[in-house]
Amino acid sequence: MDQLSRWARIAGTAISFAVFGIGGLVLALLCLTVFRIVAKKPRDREERAQYLVHLAFRFHVWVMQRLGVCELSVRAGEGLHVPGGQLIVANHPTLIDVVLIGSLMPQLDCLVKTDASRNPFMRAVVRTAGYVPNDLGEAVVEACVARLQEGRSLLLFPEGTRSMKGGELGTFHRGAAHVALRSGRPILPLVIHCTPRALTRGQHWYDVGDRPMSFTIEIGEPIDPRRLTRPNESRGVASRKLTAALRDFYQARLYDRAGRGAGDAFQRRDLQVGHRPDEDRVPFPR
Repeated sequence: MDQLSRWARIAGTAISFAVFGIGGLVLALLCLTVFRIVAKKPRDREERAQYLVHLAFRFHVWVMQRLGVCELSVRAGEGLHVPGGQLIVANHPTLIDVVLIGSLMPQLDCLVKTDASRNPFMRAVVRTAGYVPNDLGEAVVEACVARLQEGRSLLLFPEGTRSMKGGELGTFHRGAAHVALRSGRPILPLVIHCTPRALTRGQHWYDVGDRPMSFTIEIGEPIDPRRLTRPNESRGVASRKLTAALRDFYQARLYDRAGRGAGDAFQRRDLQVGHRPDEDRVPFPR
């Protein structure tokens, strides 16, 4: 029976990915035709396209749940719907994290990889929705800040890609810290838990666990970057401190077996800056 259940989840995963691919083609056709005719202003076109993506993601999550592939629960979800747009930061354990978060938010900007912005099937959606390509160099930060200043919500993954196959956090890059410092906006941290592990980096899609994937998304309290930096610090030093503090936050939430809370990680961060043995792994912009 266990083996039969496993094969059923593999089949369900395959069906859900097929539905996702077909949905992507439909979205591309709509973005290439209807939205370019109906919405003349770029911002109207982007917001309508993002809302359509949100509906598509909601449908995809529903399909995965109905097929017994995954379960989803959200803690303190009201924190996602504060007017004025938010800078959202999350860990990145699985392939479908963007889908899960996007299913919860009618408007959401995000960074996309170069391959997605050049893919003939995804290019229309990426451009119509106004997503930010990650190959713009230093202009990426300014593009992200512009979205926030327009009152739009923006999702960033400090790891840049999925976490390690074993579940360990990857290197935290400093882009999210630079956007927070440049925009002056607080960071809304999302913590994504997934058990059993599946769809991680280096893991095949058919490598399913002994039960459906159970996702829990925790929405934390907003983090004010000014609490962790000093007014006279250079942006490089400030971004390094903020990045290290963010990694401490997620380390405490996800893996700290000593029982230290995430609040403690931030309250003690000022004393720890410059003294952590792994801080040299945090990349610095040149």
